[in-house]
Amino acid sequence: MLIDKVKLMFRAGDGGRGGVYFAINGKPSGGIGGDGGSVYLEGSNNVYDLKFGNSQKKFVAENGEMGTSNQKQGANGQDLIIKVPLITTLLDLDGNEIVKITKHGERVMIAKGGKGGLGNHYFRAGQVATLNKYMPGGKGKEVNGFLELKLISDVVFVGLPNAGKSSMLNALSNASAKVAPYPFTTLEPGLAVAGGLILMDLPGLIEGTTKGKGLGTRFMKHAESAKLVAHFVSLESENPQEDYDLIRKELEEINPHLLELPELLVLTKKDLFLEEELEDRAKQIKSDAEEVMFVSVYDKDSYLKLLNKFKFYSSK
Repeated sequence: MLIDKVKLMFRAGDGGRGGVYFAINGKPSGGIGGDGGSVYLEGSNNVYDLKFGNSQKKFVAENGEMGTSNQKQGANGQDLIIKVPLITTLLDLDGNEIVKITKHGERVMIAKGGKGGLGNHYFRAGQVATLNKYMPGGKGKEVNGFLELKLISDVVFVGLPNAGKSSMLNALSNASAKVAPYPFTTLEPGLAVAGGLILMDLPGLIEGTTKGKGLGTRFMKHAESAKLVAHFVSLESENPQEDYDLIRKELEEINPHLLELPELLVLTKKDLFLEEELEDRAKQIKSDAEEVMFVSVYDKDSYLKLLNKFKFYSSK
């Protein structure tokens, strides 16, 4: 199951208290406490979802240690670095953006550690009553909010359930998307890399997705970075025009931005038809597509041509 939003608490470490020590000559020599560790988010191409936030809800950096004798500073608390997938946004509890991580290796502090407190060495000019005085360390910052993931993609696959999207994703990339002859085989976005492109297979859209049916609404946000829409329609469909129009209508309601992108109409399962039948089937669909492609997972040449079209339109 794809975990794409989690509620978490992040707390930086507290600063260590100042030390209370005396030198051999009796003078105060307590050092400054160590600074508390800070909390960072770091983007990583090797993390794919937010499932770590399902098992752990609190992330706390180390506290700084107390100042020591001879005016030595206590050890600083270790920073806490949390690696997150791209693109991850930290939101406050009201849903306002705090920070967005978009690049591999990008590191952003989200909670700063508290400063170490002063030891009694720094109060040596006072009266005898102040010789044991020290300052406590500052409190580390606490942040409560949500991490939200939006996956990155170059090409997004849309279409009715079982239009052949998952099978094509497998053929293009050797990915392991589930394939079965029943609705909603794809229960979450499938990601694969092929030809240097990131391909995303969205869960099947159906009529009424905008009213809560099907699986499309929740995951549509993951398509926002796409450069191209591959619209899959099965040549086996009894009414391919109706299938095409239904998906376009649902996209208009859910994410009209996708309708502004270049579109390839991908007609699947061409192996079930004679060559002379294919053009007749294609004429049954009036679309806004840049091109119409006939493909079959059993025809390697057809899906490699499709991949080349993905590269061409994604590079524009």
